[in-house]
Amino acid sequence: MRTTLTVRLHDDLIQSLEDEARRTNRSKGHIVRQALEARLRGRRGSALDALAKYVGIVDGPRDLSTNKRYLAVFGRKRRPR
Repeated sequence: MRTTLTVRLHDDLIQSLEDEARRTNRSKGHIVRQALEARLRGRRGSALDALAKYVGIVDGPRDLSTNKRYLAVFGRKRRPR
């Protein structure tokens, strides 16, 4: 779905946008869309949000983070096979 949005810009911002469009050989609309996407992606992007899609896909004991028995062997060297 495409929607047209009218935005009023100051002269110096318009000049910078036109310069960037000419320099990169991209349309002004493309540059504005990229800038808006980057801005909005940056606002909602936290470390927890980035990892949210992985929550619940790991198999293992339910008490892995709280049971000290699992940590007893952590850091020990394995025996050669």
